[in-house]
Amino acid sequence: MKRTLPIGNILISLVYTIIAVAILVAAMFAVPLEKETRIKVFLGGQEVVVSIADTPLLQEQGLSGHNPLGGKEGMLFVFDAPEQTGFWMKDMGFPLDIIWFDQDQRIVDVWENASLDSYPEIVTPRAPAKFVLEVPAGFFAKYKLKTGNILEITR
Repeated sequence: MKRTLPIGNILISLVYTIIAVAILVAAMFAVPLEKETRIKVFLGGQEVVVSIADTPLLQEQGLSGHNPLGGKEGMLFVFDAPEQTGFWMKDMGFPLDIIWFDQDQRIVDVWENASLDSYPEIVTPRAPAKFVLEVPAGFFAKYKLKTGNILEITR
């Protein structure tokens, strides 16, 4: 006696097969996400846990769309060479202090309390910077930082 499968079971199997193939094809062409690296840095005697933005993709994204930072969290932008890199507050959900450092990791400039409504203004440092640290607004004043303070980077 020959047994046949109900048409419903065949359709369900076909749908699952199409979904599996679609997932495999999407995975083959997916752009891999860059992995976030977090380290500790020290500034003004304060330990700050930072995400590293050391590629053009991570630097372009920055903290846009990010949840607000904790009091001692931030993002450290690392550039290949010192440059007059400008920053803006596009798609930001919270204010920041943006601190620029030279190749010797000394503060060369700061934009304190960068507000959300400053966009599309672009702020550039007074001197070329190799590193830029974004921290919660008020950090610079709270820890009495000043030009010349050194950023200690651990690896």
